[in-house]
Amino acid sequence: MPKKRPRTVSFAVVLESLEPAEPDGGPFVLSPAGAGELADADGCRWKVLRGPLDVRLAKRLVHGADVMIIGEGAGDRLRCVPVEEKGAAWAGIKDRIGSEGLPSYQPYQFISADGRQLLYIEQTC
Repeated sequence: MPKKRPRTVSFAVVLESLEPAEPDGGPFVLSPAGAGELADADGCRWKVLRGPLDVRLAKRLVHGADVMIIGEGAGDRLRCVPVEEKGAAWAGIKDRIGSEGLPSYQPYQFISADGRQLLYIEQTC
């Protein structure tokens, strides 16, 4: 029967040598698309109606939706797109909707209690 090797370092010594764990960023927070609701900078609450949307439907909503928001960093930063910049923002995003490359985008349609429509485009990294 083989003999056990003698321990050169105790478990307590190894444990003491470890650095403290970095605190996590807090509880896991779902993106607006995952949570099903979004509160914009004006305090309006939006509920998800459907999504991810087809590119053609998203393109229609670029022109038809009352508000367009891009959720950069998987919804960590919400960027409201002014009406005059919607076309330019869409041009930079449309080819990356549902793509395998990064960043990729997924469009969602949200609706407010008063019936206004929101096009929310979430960036995934």
